[in-house]
Amino acid sequence: MPGDITPAELAKKVIDWAADGVVSLSIADENALRDAVVKRILETVGIPMVGHSLAAVHVGSNKWDTKGLLKEYGFDIPGGILVDSDVLAGRGLHIPAYVDSILMQVADLGYPVISKPLWDCMGAGMVAISDEAELQQHLARPHDGNFILEQCVSGEICSVEVVGARGVHVVQPLVWQGPAEAGPVFNFGRLRYATPRPEHDKAFAPVAEKLQELCRGLDLEGAIGIDMIYEDGRYKVLEINPRVTGTTTPCIAASGFNTYDCLLSILDGSWPAASVETVAPVQQVCLQFPIHDPTPEFIRDATRELDVVRTQTLTIDGVQHPNIIITCELDDRPELPAKLASLWRRHRFTDKAFLTQIAVAVGAAPPDPKLLEQ
Repeated sequence: MPGDITPAELAKKVIDWAADGVVSLSIADENALRDAVVKRILETVGIPMVGHSLAAVHVGSNKWDTKGLLKEYGFDIPGGILVDSDVLAGRGLHIPAYVDSILMQVADLGYPVISKPLWDCMGAGMVAISDEAELQQHLARPHDGNFILEQCVSGEICSVEVVGARGVHVVQPLVWQGPAEAGPVFNFGRLRYATPRPEHDKAFAPVAEKLQELCRGLDLEGAIGIDMIYEDGRYKVLEINPRVTGTTTPCIAASGFNTYDCLLSILDGSWPAASVETVAPVQQVCLQFPIHDPTPEFIRDATRELDVVRTQTLTIDGVQHPNIIITCELDDRPELPAKLASLWRRHRFTDKAFLTQIAVAVGAAPPDPKLLEQ
């Protein structure tokens, strides 16, 4: 399908196909919003579709609306202000004090801050601003749409998926992504992992309850991804992605609870099963990290020596980004660094720094540097 297909055109394709049912798996947010419109159209002809409501996707796609929703449900969120690009550019009502008011409000928040487009997602358009001079320059530039200025929060980046419907929503394991940085982070350029972290998991338990309450309140149907930053026992919620995300596969691999099976069971009416656990624990460690050229020889040896979930090459803006997703039984964590070191000596399949990061993540001793030199 063309990327700019309209909801009406997409609905017509589904109707002409005589589909028995539909599941929305579209990314990014603008496509999830399109699917929510398609769902409304398909309702008129009796074709069931698993996907969030139009209102829910709208509030999850609009960053300022998302912040209001999160505040309403009692989540810890970074401070921020909404900037109207029309007022900023002098279009419409002339407000001479508008820029000064923004500068004062941001000074109250404290620098650095991040500028985020109101509607875009996946880190697109984000700009880190370190002081008032940079903010003045940023405000003086032309802007195509409204944006928010949000406090930079230090700590560890993590994400979680919640999936379900009809008042029963499963919170998947946390996926950790390393330290927060000033500005957008390319998720597939760093180590992402799910593993038991008792203190962090205990601190997350009340957040998980609030997420389930939010899902029930919005009557969500399908999967959402939530981005957060953890520091000193507190989770600050940054965004809601009203769709499946890059976190989906690591979550499934870590918990064994399959998001896609859940979506199909929602479609066929068998959700929820009586035995479903609404908080899915980590059953095995999952690790996702960048690799170099995935040669057939490397794929052969990795598949034989590791539990490989998937190797894939993402093409983003014309650039290829190969990565691998592996799992490890909880009891086998101490042996994992040595297995990876052995594989690395033969194939040099990733940057050596990732081997140490993985060892730290799973709580094992890092590989002996001398072994990596052999």
